[in-house]
Amino acid sequence: MESEAIARQEAKTRDGIFLETLMHDFELPPRTAQSIVETAKSIYRLEQFDADRLCEAGKTVRHVISVKAKHGPRLKELPMVSVTLTLDAGKEDQEVFREHGSKSLRQTRIVRVAGEALEQGGVLTQEDLADLLHADIRTIRRDIRELLKREVPVPTRGLYHDIGPTVSHKARIVELYLEYKTYSEISRITRHSTASIQRYLQDFCRVARCHRQGIPLSEIGHIVGLSQRLARDYAGLYLRSNTPEREERLADMLGPLPGKKGAQVS
Repeated sequence: MESEAIARQEAKTRDGIFLETLMHDFELPPRTAQSIVETAKSIYRLEQFDADRLCEAGKTVRHVISVKAKHGPRLKELPMVSVTLTLDAGKEDQEVFREHGSKSLRQTRIVRVAGEALEQGGVLTQEDLADLLHADIRTIRRDIRELLKREVPVPTRGLYHDIGPTVSHKARIVELYLEYKTYSEISRITRHSTASIQRYLQDFCRVARCHRQGIPLSEIGHIVGLSQRLARDYAGLYLRSNTPEREERLADMLGPLPGKKGAQVS
């Protein structure tokens, strides 16, 4: 029953966002906007769909504040976007829990969903995180402070608008590897599983190889199946890492640069 109530509430939220868009962006009268909402729901039979059921297991769809929203206006006046968030990553989360405990698992999820929202053009508030993770707002704030002390970025709405765009936590994890940290050390710092660390490194390598081939940055994200923002972060990290100090690590990951001698890595 509780899940049904939540689904109904989320449906009302989506209706409200649609209604506000018609009234503010298209300047339609409230009665006309409401008629359009009801007509669209009837034609497309939207009442039969539940966004959560349309997602993979462990994921949820949320309507959150757009990254383009400015400070100042009331919440209901801010532009919103729909994002898909991974609340439970299955085996990867289980590994974090076994290795580091429930607190670290919660912090891992904070970083993950905040990053996923940003990649899709949205920003989560601390209240959003508390609601998503069923935690007290003070616990979320304490977790974020601890993560920032370990230099793990958490792009919540407040931090994003205070300091601007930051390098994603995925790029930060790759950077730690480029600094010759081991998987165990990276896991201890970031509270991420070995499997997720390996996945981020593989994605970085795919972006870097595309960049080496001269593929435009605007196309790399589409080719490798990553968001434009994350592809940009990885490409920027690759360019910054072309230094004598990191040359050996990059060669281990990508093979030597064209024209240089050295053994290829399979």
